[in-house]
Amino acid sequence: MRLPSNSALTVLVLLVLAAEFFLLGGALEYRRALLYPEPWRLFSGHFAHISLLHAMVNCVALLLLERLFAERMRAWELWAVILGTPVAISLVFWLAMPHLIWYRGLSAVLHALYFAGCIVWWLTSIRRARWLPITAIAGGALKVLFEQPWSETFPWAGWLGAPVVPQSHLIGALAGVAAGLWFAARRKKQQRR
Repeated sequence: MRLPSNSALTVLVLLVLAAEFFLLGGALEYRRALLYPEPWRLFSGHFAHISLLHAMVNCVALLLLERLFAERMRAWELWAVILGTPVAISLVFWLAMPHLIWYRGLSAVLHALYFAGCIVWWLTSIRRARWLPITAIAGGALKVLFEQPWSETFPWAGWLGAPVVPQSHLIGALAGVAAGLWFAARRKKQQRR
């Protein structure tokens, strides 16, 4: 079931761009030392960006992913990923990456949305139509794996003027796979009733 309009997503995009335009990134970013007194940073850090260009690129990617999965994901599934994975990803940062002092950007959530959408697409497609989502999953997985620190530096790592945290893409991808599997299982359970 689709949203009657993209108004909620448009509002989110405008808020992300406004945060960058009004230089609110420092107040919103994930900052490890401030998580206890300012826990909102677990969520808001994923909607703050390094620059207006960074925010614009991520917002365009968000809009494109929404269009790509508009007929495949239910509105609540899309919003569950957009609003649920930031905190989960930040908690992984906090637990597994103590050296990560700060983080800004929507890319981990975008990876979660991409993989959740691809998994739902794959598991809800008929057999002959499964080749495309399988190819999309494989391509996304290769991209995430090749950009990890164990490989050569990702060619676009410096375009933001700040270091990229490719581990966030991997964490987001794993969160998206888990979400997509849960959504697909939930749909199958509902169909059996």
